[in-house]
Amino acid sequence: MKIRILSLLSLGLLLLVGCENNLEEKPLSFFEESNSFNTAKDATSAINGVYNALRSNSYYGMMMITLADASAEECFIRADGGAAEGVEIDQLRYTSANTNFDNFYTAVYTLINRANRVIENVPKIAMDGKLRDQVVGEAKFLRALAYFDLVRTFGDVPLVTSVSNDVVNVKIPRDPVDKIYQQIFQDLLDAEKVLPLNYTASGEVGRATSGAAKSILAKVYLTRKDWANAAAKAKEVIDSNAYSLFPDFKDIFPPENKNGREHIFSVQYSCNQITYGSSFAKNFAIYFTYPIDLQGGAYQATDAFEASYLPGDYRKEVSIIREKKLANGNVVQSRTGAHTDKYWDPTPCGVSQARNNFIVIRYADVLLMYAEALNELNGPTADAFAAINQVRVRARNGKATTGPQDLKGLTKEQFRDAVLQERSWELCFEGHRRWDLLRTGKYLEVMRKSGIAAEEKHLLFPIPQNEMDVNPALVQNPGY
Repeated sequence: MKIRILSLLSLGLLLLVGCENNLEEKPLSFFEESNSFNTAKDATSAINGVYNALRSNSYYGMMMITLADASAEECFIRADGGAAEGVEIDQLRYTSANTNFDNFYTAVYTLINRANRVIENVPKIAMDGKLRDQVVGEAKFLRALAYFDLVRTFGDVPLVTSVSNDVVNVKIPRDPVDKIYQQIFQDLLDAEKVLPLNYTASGEVGRATSGAAKSILAKVYLTRKDWANAAAKAKEVIDSNAYSLFPDFKDIFPPENKNGREHIFSVQYSCNQITYGSSFAKNFAIYFTYPIDLQGGAYQATDAFEASYLPGDYRKEVSIIREKKLANGNVVQSRTGAHTDKYWDPTPCGVSQARNNFIVIRYADVLLMYAEALNELNGPTADAFAAINQVRVRARNGKATTGPQDLKGLTKEQFRDAVLQERSWELCFEGHRRWDLLRTGKYLEVMRKSGIAAEEKHLLFPIPQNEMDVNPALVQNPGY
């Protein structure tokens, strides 16, 4: 890891933050570790600092969209409007010197550093035991999510689970994928036992819950092809009755509905302060439509993805647009092709500062994971069909004969393909596509079919060159 990350570890400093509504953190000051973990308030401030790291634009800001969606076939970054290094990722022309990889790597390890400090120090505080366990559970959940994102992105990575005070020895090798996943599983299993089912206080909404831990566990099991455990964890989420589909697909995404019935875990953005806003709305907006400056963004939907929807699929009205009606009644036509309306915010805080959360996982995702895992176990059972058809019923929006009809009579292989396609239509532009294609072994095939010359090396992103330069123990991924 880079010297600046190790410096954070060695200094023993943590940016402690106060909690406002929905995990909004106001930086207070830097504290010596020896006197910064003494009270329950210190514990809460510290865990808020871990959540705050998620919101970095180099992590669950547009970076996740760039890495997970632009590097796949549904989304592209327009070359005449997007940052050159983002376009390189979109077109698979990147090298290890691309600063997006370095920024992501640094941001994720910053979160891990903060989580490690919470996990190590909060148990020493004399405070309510239930709250103490919950805070540690939240930190373990966030650390697991961070390592899951790292291992899917780079493969082997250094596993750091304790606070380090070493600024000299930067020879930290990469640990094997299996070891990383072992830690992810342990953290999530620990977290699900101590996290609450939900939160009711306004200042706590958006924190990790037991349902979030179980849902991410299901996805990790699915990624590791542990179908039985993936199905079991997804079923636990379903049987909890804590979540349900919004009846109307378009209601999933407006900022007014965030943290709603379908949202299991989201990265929180808002207008409480202008720096708390997200940049999704502008980056996906049709040019001349963003309310603050009438600008737009370079992230768009490919023509092939637009054409892939079944006739009558209601989701297409939200997921794909070529024009936008503004509050003043004017209609703006896109001059550059298809966009998505999932991230529209009619009243953003400022330029590239909107109220949209990043939805890490939602209930429709869990239903589709459950269907996939059941199919891999025993073929398309009645429960597998029921799970995927819940999602398709909503996509018909009350239509009897058009749109996605209920699936039936498929073989195991046909059902497998149907689930992958359903995830594409349902979860597009939400940070899932690359990981779905990699997990199912379809990445190279799909990218080549889309006209991108994908190679074996593109199954992993390169270890950032800056990391290679300062850490001689690191070995680069093949092909880079």
